[in-house]
Amino acid sequence: MNLRQDLLELRPEALTALANPGFVKRGQKDVAAGQLPNLSQDVDGTVHALFEDGIRTQIGLSESLRDAACTCIASGMCRHRVTLVLAYQALYGNAAGKPAHAEVAEDDWSPAQFDDEAVAAVFSPTVIEQARKLALTRPLATVISGSASAPKVLGVSLAMSNVRFFSRSNLAHARCDCQQGVGCVHVVLAIWACRLAQQLQTDGADRVESAEVNLEITPFGQIELQVQLAGTMQTPADIALVTQLHAWLSLIWNEGSAQPLLGLEAHYASLQADLAQRGWTWVMAELESVWHMLQAQERRSNRFDSVDLLNSLAELWGRLQAASRAGSVINPRLPASQILGIGQKGEVTLDLLRLISLGTELWRDDVSEGASLVFADPDTQSVLVLERSWPRLTDASNSPDSLLNRRLSGQSLKSLASSQLVTKAAKRRANATLELGGNARQTSVFPLSPASWNDLQPPLRFTQLNDLLQFLANRPPSCLRPGQVGSHWQVLSLTEMTLLNWAWDAAKQTLFARWESFDHITLCWHLPYQHLTPGAVDTLARALSGEWGSVLSIAGPVWLESGGVGIRPMSVMTQQRAIVLAFEAGAPQKMALQEVPLPGNARQLLLRETQNLLGQHLRQGLRHAAQPQRKRWYAQAKQVGDAGYPEAAALMNTIFTDDLSCRNTRNIEALAALSLLLGELLIW
Repeated sequence: MNLRQDLLELRPEALTALANPGFVKRGQKDVAAGQLPNLSQDVDGTVHALFEDGIRTQIGLSESLRDAACTCIASGMCRHRVTLVLAYQALYGNAAGKPAHAEVAEDDWSPAQFDDEAVAAVFSPTVIEQARKLALTRPLATVISGSASAPKVLGVSLAMSNVRFFSRSNLAHARCDCQQGVGCVHVVLAIWACRLAQQLQTDGADRVESAEVNLEITPFGQIELQVQLAGTMQTPADIALVTQLHAWLSLIWNEGSAQPLLGLEAHYASLQADLAQRGWTWVMAELESVWHMLQAQERRSNRFDSVDLLNSLAELWGRLQAASRAGSVINPRLPASQILGIGQKGEVTLDLLRLISLGTELWRDDVSEGASLVFADPDTQSVLVLERSWPRLTDASNSPDSLLNRRLSGQSLKSLASSQLVTKAAKRRANATLELGGNARQTSVFPLSPASWNDLQPPLRFTQLNDLLQFLANRPPSCLRPGQVGSHWQVLSLTEMTLLNWAWDAAKQTLFARWESFDHITLCWHLPYQHLTPGAVDTLARALSGEWGSVLSIAGPVWLESGGVGIRPMSVMTQQRAIVLAFEAGAPQKMALQEVPLPGNARQLLLRETQNLLGQHLRQGLRHAAQPQRKRWYAQAKQVGDAGYPEAAALMNTIFTDDLSCRNTRNIEALAALSLLLGELLIW
């Protein structure tokens, strides 16, 4: 008998994605108790299962779990299909020469190895022809690769769907998160994207080392001469729009980010309308991000951060520059359409979706308050963000509890953000924000447990700090990546790391903790106190002191920091419980007091001081800088040059010019380049 390798390859997390957690747990329980159905296999590979209650289930060689036949009363997926697979693995896993789910050189495997014959065996000619027609429009895709300790290709992100391949031998088990779920046109496009990525990775003259490969899909995954599509940075209208964007950035820099927004608002609305007409989705997203930060500053919101505003302004300029250069050459590595986000608009209704909370950010300003609930989708290893805002109506809303008790989809905000969700009422937008329907019957809520993140894998969850460091270092700059919120969130296991020290810095109102991996890479936690989450700091201190056992994992926004990794903790998993810090009401804790120095050597401290000084000029406006301030800036430029950064010093010396009108964008180019350069230098 030729064993069904595809069934042996389906791990529990794959079965969970293809079915649901309840069926998998029930099947595992039955198998562990020895309650196995009678199995038989036909010559053509069809596997039959006969259960004690007379239920018969069968799955053919080219059938997915959803297409398998079962005589039970379930109208769709059922536990019998899952139990068939688990029983088959229990009976024949060792007979295959290895235990079920054994590692077998996965780092050398890619879905590109499915040839046209394998595709034709699973997908109908109609689906393949639909894929070919879609590929002629050169849709965009991101092929996500893993580290050496993870599978080579984890999945493919298309414009409005994500595809994962759970079997190396059978395409029928590939899953897409669109409503169709399996056997859809997106799986064919994902295979072609993997073929292109493999050709790029094996091209000795132009090797790709990034964990994410961005490309345009072509029919059948064949590399062709890629001529830029009409309307990508080449027409007079495109050039005029870029000029208007530069003028808007100049107005912010020259008049200051603290200026009344009334003078910027009409121009902003006009730019957004023009960008929407041209379909520049990622430029729209970054422009909107800048605008929201300007509003947060004006409204004195806790969401505002001067460094974030600096980075957003620089990244908007950098995306426009990169797209302009890509649009002027033939066969660019990263097409202008990919950089601009053409073809990324709209939203899609998702199939049955399982979400696991990674944490929540709460915010409040003078007129409104809101929350950003961050979830992981374990089926696609992606991050989705559910955002909500409410008006502040009374002084009573100043209480943090008033925000925590807000309700979404029939659940309190606290309950929803501290749980795992299974829903059929979700829609995803191009920027990875999530819309959850109001029908509470379509959404089930389960509590988080210390094992809730175990199904997460790279590039979302890492077990080694060095792998996370390499992933962050090798991915493209943010101004070249898709403009998706939550892409900077990661999960990291701490089981192989050592806690060096932790303390409360009263001057910075921040709790710091420093961890070190076995290869001496540093992870630094930074959790500032916020009025909306008064118990977060004390609860984290209790976790670090070991009150709930060892800290197992952490989730939150991450960044590269002085040769290591920095993270702002939003959730932690301990041996005894899962902790979402935003909703904890911890009692005051005694903490060691220590003025924690900023990471880095003296030169990096100088660069960070320069970055802060640049933020001050952005807030005030270059036009309003008095002579003493300019003198201080030039003195800082000399120190930067003397410290061994001549390029940064040269950019600093070109910022203040006699002409600071919005028509002169040369100083804006210098400011953006300086901001990007400082950010890069501060990493290492």
